[in-house]
Amino acid sequence: MRTDMRWKRTFGIMAAIALTLGLLGGCAMMRPEKTAPTLVPTGQGTVVFLEKYEFKPPPRGWIMMKNVEGGDFELGFLRFEEGDFPSQTTFMYDDLPYGYSQDLEKRADYYCTKFLFNSGIDLQVKKRERLTIDGQDALAIDMGGENKIAKEKAKSRVYLVKKGSRIISFVCTQWRPLNASFSQEPFDHFEAFVHSFKFVKKDFYENFEEELKKAGL
Repeated sequence: MRTDMRWKRTFGIMAAIALTLGLLGGCAMMRPEKTAPTLVPTGQGTVVFLEKYEFKPPPRGWIMMKNVEGGDFELGFLRFEEGDFPSQTTFMYDDLPYGYSQDLEKRADYYCTKFLFNSGIDLQVKKRERLTIDGQDALAIDMGGENKIAKEKAKSRVYLVKKGSRIISFVCTQWRPLNASFSQEPFDHFEAFVHSFKFVKKDFYENFEEELKKAGL
């Protein structure tokens, strides 16, 4: 992630942005250029996002969030849930997770020091596990903790995944009052999102790396 933020305090803003993107079109004096629909169903239970990514979306009731420009993640989904504040879950794809190391273990070490660091949550790493996702080396991290002053708690699962010379991430965080129980169902939707996620075409970084190789750099 490019900036440090407390996710749950900005979700309302992100949701509003996601719902108003269609109003940010071209100039009234010019005929706007045709743009690709945000989500296009494939007919196979998945959708294609801006002609870039294919994945299985969560069911109705989730709000899609997407980066306008220079935001903290590429795209994600938010659901406000029954119960007292802050009962909600988000999951997202982030192409620039905390840190710079290309080594999964070292990147995870740094990532865990920054994740939710200003939320007041006394975060603890519950589990770290090496695995593969779509044939790529990956690391799953389960974290959780409480903020007893704010009387709230969080539970997260993070995937750091190798993609060429880079590391990308998928993140799911669920917020609850201290006296409420966590729900597994949103995490199941997150797992379906992660394990169905595919790149429809090469991204900026892959094209850039190819140009560097052609130039002998």
